[in-house]
Amino acid sequence: MRPGRWGGALAAAQLLAACARIAPVHPPEPAPRPAPAAVDTAPRIPPDYPRTPPPLGPAPTLRLPPIVEQRLPNGLRVLYVRMAEVPVVHLTWIGRGGLIDAPEGRVDVPVMVADLLDEGAGGRSADELALVLESLGAQLRVVAGWDGVQLDLEAPTAALDSALVLARDVLLRPDFRPADVERVRRARLAEVAAARDEARILANQAFAASAYGTHPYGRVPSRGAVARLSRAELIRFHRTHYRPAGATLVLAGDVDAAALHPRLARVFGEVRGAPPPVALPAPPTPSARLVLVDKPGAPQAEIRVGRPAAARDDPDLPALRVLNTLLGGSFTSRLNQNLREAHGYTYGVSSSFALRRVAGPFLITTAVVTAKVDSALAEIRRELERIRNDPVLPGELERAKRYLALGLPRTLETPAQVANALAELALYGRPLEDLERFVPAVMAVAPADVQRVAQRLLRPDAMVIVVVGDRTTLDPRLRALGWGPVVVGRVDELAP
Repeated sequence: MRPGRWGGALAAAQLLAACARIAPVHPPEPAPRPAPAAVDTAPRIPPDYPRTPPPLGPAPTLRLPPIVEQRLPNGLRVLYVRMAEVPVVHLTWIGRGGLIDAPEGRVDVPVMVADLLDEGAGGRSADELALVLESLGAQLRVVAGWDGVQLDLEAPTAALDSALVLARDVLLRPDFRPADVERVRRARLAEVAAARDEARILANQAFAASAYGTHPYGRVPSRGAVARLSRAELIRFHRTHYRPAGATLVLAGDVDAAALHPRLARVFGEVRGAPPPVALPAPPTPSARLVLVDKPGAPQAEIRVGRPAAARDDPDLPALRVLNTLLGGSFTSRLNQNLREAHGYTYGVSSSFALRRVAGPFLITTAVVTAKVDSALAEIRRELERIRNDPVLPGELERAKRYLALGLPRTLETPAQVANALAELALYGRPLEDLERFVPAVMAVAPADVQRVAQRLLRPDAMVIVVVGDRTTLDPRLRALGWGPVVVGRVDELAP
């Protein structure tokens, strides 16, 4: 072999050796660390810590602040309740002008009148009224309900005199400017039209119309009626029903009745007059009905089950409230535990008694996935039958009574809450002592009382059932229940 070839190989070997000598040397990989020991993060509970909740003591006695009652020469009833912890006064007016007073076919008149009161009054525009409220640090709201109209105004004590004048102007001196009437009309038309897309609202309207028929409690809004309303009709309704005689004014908060009453008389005493007597017939006794309102493509259905049931002066009111708490008036109620917790048909279901001048509705309300509507209705009927036929167990009854009794004080903590509660009693002619009698009356309810009221008011075979959802899917399921014919309605029949 020629020396040159060996020489090249030797040179290459020497070059490689030199590179090996200067290449960096990496340290060996460290051994993996052992996993840290698990740390016990559970709270340390002392061995003597109680494992069961303490027993509840007796329901406390409710004692309201003294109520001072006065009456102005024009017939306006005034109630003063001193709650002086905070320098604020809440004023509530309750009187006629609700939906029951609407002319035939004009259910939107009371709503529009109430909406227009703060759109201009006493010579001030809506913007000017808003500026005055802001400068006083006051808040104002007017709502027309079924049986009456309510104004709420809250203001600092230092601004009370100006707030009283503002409340009087809004209530008794509205301007009803033509431009304001047209603006409120357009807003009301938009509300009624938007309701056509709200299954929840459609279900409520369909139930009212189905359960009450031509009775005033069965009236539903109408776009056509709103479009035809005249300014003169609104003014006439206001002058007829917004009168001091028969109304009640409640002032709760930092008030001194002796000092405030003369000032109140100067502000509200100059208005005179009384509304016409209430002429409200008893509602009809409906037979069982199953109504389906078609809402094509809806993925779930709104369900309403109920009937006209009880008025505000029902003698069984304590037992009725306990009954409702057991059935659907709380999260742990039978209906919610069944439909939500046990079966997963709905996010929630509730029941209520709307207590009005004459029999208001008992109503079960829920929304259910379309495929489970028939199953949900079957469970609702089963719970109605159970509370009618099976005496409630003592433990369940005691929990329901305490739920009501112990929850009452938190509904009467603020001047606004107290004023609203007294106004509701005044609207329905109830004794003011009813609030303090509530807890003893509820705690005296026995299992037989609950069953007796359930058998009187909750008849599954006389319930009006309304379902709003996709007709194609729901119609055969509802007919398969075998509960009678299914009356199919359209959305445009509810909001013509």
